Order: sequence, then structure tokens, then C-alpha cells
Amino acid sequence: MIFSVDWDPATEKTTDIDMYATGDLRIDVDGVNVCAHREGDGRKRFESLFVSVYPLAEGIAMDWWRLFGNRDEWYQLKSNRGGYAIPDVRLRFDGAGFDVECGPYRYDNPGLFFPEGGGEHLLREDVERALGDFLGSVADRLDSAGAPKPDFRVRWNAVRASFRNPEEAAFCEAAGALGLDPYDMPDDAAAFIEASAELFDGEPLTEFVGGLRDSSTRSEALEWVRESARRPERHSRLPALADIREAIDGAASPTRRPWARGYRCARAARRALGMASYEGVRSVSRLAERLGAPGFAAAPPVAGLAALVKSGGEGAHIHLGRADDRSRAARAGNLFAFARAVGDAVANPPAERSVVNGLHNASRQACGRAFA
Repeated sequence: MIFSVDWDPATEKTTDIDMYATGDLRIDVDGVNVCAHREGDGRKRFESLFVSVYPLAEGIAMDWWRLFGNRDEWYQLKSNRGGYAIPDVRLRFDGAGFDVECGPYRYDNPGLFFPEGGGEHLLREDVERALGDFLGSVADRLDSAGAPKPDFRVRWNAVRASFRNPEEAAFCEAAGALGLDPYDMPDDAAAFIEASAELFDGEPLTEFVGGLRDSSTRSEALEWVRESARRPERHSRLPALADIREAIDGAASPTRRPWARGYRCARAARRALGMASYEGVRSVSRLAERLGAPGFAAAPPVAGLAALVKSGGEGAHIHLGRADDRSRAARAGNLFAFARAVGDAVANPPAERSVVNGLHNASRQACGRAFA
């Protein structure tokens, strides 16, 4: 994904900040120029858009941490178009990489059609670089044109300052996972993130917080995680997990997409456990026995979390929230959650603590679902 702007040389002094950032915009997605368009009767094709990119740059800067913190929603660039017609480029981050998509799109007013589409999967650093270079070029343009100092430059400077402090960046991304602005958020939400950061780190922190956007369940979930440390070891320790992780190490390559990694690791784990291809897993207790934990027991349930995975010097533990009832569907759901936790423990990058929750596209959750 590449943004490029051929700036309009005819900029005049004005009170309209948009006019200082006008030019011919082109966005390439996987080598496809998605800004190519046809106007009116569609006979003539244009390869770029003459627009002000200020609204787009300002929107990206304001939404930066939501873009990098959210795990289950698409982010549409055209939500920041400021009345200008731009292609429908969408981005979604899973915590490891970005899916970038753009399909054909038509505007009725003005009559304009974008016929091109493209899609690609990019690493986080690739998207950070593409968006950062674009925002930097807009900031430089505003400076060189003598534009009044806008909120955009203040915000972009704040984001860049947060980059340089890993703890602050982790806090900001967690705030984005809650759909909040890290520079202007409620005190209780900030306190929740800070308390969560005492227990989780990196992607597990973002996924834990992101699964608890409902503020009514946050304190209970935190207490449940803390309380898990007081449970008898025999109820949660699964000795075979360390051996399985070692046996399937090649299949757990972090360069693979989360779903693909989960499927490959599941097949490798079955081989490591000596399970026949037709052999099913019928209950939590039976799977726990296969994993060396005949005394395994579920914990009381808590809203927002299905399981907690804890790794460390004393071995790997899974604290599984007990099903609310004993119906067949509830038991099947509990078994699936347990298998997801096993997948998180053996197929995802090692973490001191991580959770199984309701997120779908987050990298650890997607891998665990595929494994299960």
C-alpha cells in the first residue's frame, strides 16, 4: 500500500486549511491504482484524484490508535473523506498483520466510479510506514505552504511521541481496543488499562482489554484473573503442553497467518499425542487426562472470558471458566474453549498470561479457534 500526492503548486493564503493540502492523490493496493476512476458518462478514465487530503490525514491521525488497537472491525479510509470522493480502502489489524482491501465503488453525487479493486496482507511495520510517510508528507506540505497550525500536526506529533515510549504505546493501543482516545479518556477506563498492564503484556494485553469493551464486566474479569493464581495447581497445570509446544515448534512459525498456524499446529499436536486421525475428543476431562492432568477442574465462570492461559517456570496452566449449565451445547462450548486455550498455549508466541475470549480476528484468538 502506497500513498502519493502530486501537490498543487497554486496554493494561495486562505483560512480554509483544506486548500493548503490539495493535489493529485494516488493510492496503490498490491500494485493496483485504486484511485483510477471514471466520471460522468464514464468515457474518460483519470489516474488520480484532485482532492484535499487534509481531512484524510487528520482522520488517520485522530484514529491511529483505534486503527492499531481494534481487532474485529474494518477501518474505512473514506470515513475521513471530508466530502471528497475517494476509493473504499479498508484495513483490519489482527495484531500481527493487516488485511487491506478495496473493491469497486460508485458515488452518485458527484457521479464518479472507481472500477479497480485490490487486496493484500501486510505486516504492521509496512502499514505504519505507509501511513506515517503519508501523514509526514502532509505535515511537511502544510509547513512549506505556511498554513495555520492545525490540530492535525499537534495530534500527529503526540502519536509520534507515544511511539518512542513502549509502555505509553501499549497503553494507547489498549485504549484503541476499547474504541477510546488515549489522550482524552475517562479515568476509570485508564485505570482499567493500567491494572490490566500489571497482568498482561504486548498482544495479550490488547486482546484482553479488547474483549472487555463492555465496562460492566471489567472489574470482575480482572479479579477472576488475579484469583486464578490461588487455585490448586492440580486443577490447572497441564504437564504435556510444554512437550507438545516443543514437538510442534516448526508448525508454530509466527510468519504464518493465524488460522493457518492453528490448523497446522492442531495436526502436529495430534501426532505428538499419538491420536489416530479418526479419534475424537469427547470431553474436557478426557482431553485434560491426555495432557497429563487427571485432576483438572474448571473455575467459576466470568463474563467476558472463557479461559486464562498462564506459562512460566512452574509449567503451563489453563484456567477454564465452567459452563453455566450442563446442557449438551454448553458442554460442547466448554470443550471448544478448552481446546482453544490449548491452542493458545502451544501454537501462539509464548506469553506469561493470555486469554480466550469473544474476539474472532485477533491473531491469538483466530489461531486458537482454528486449532480447536
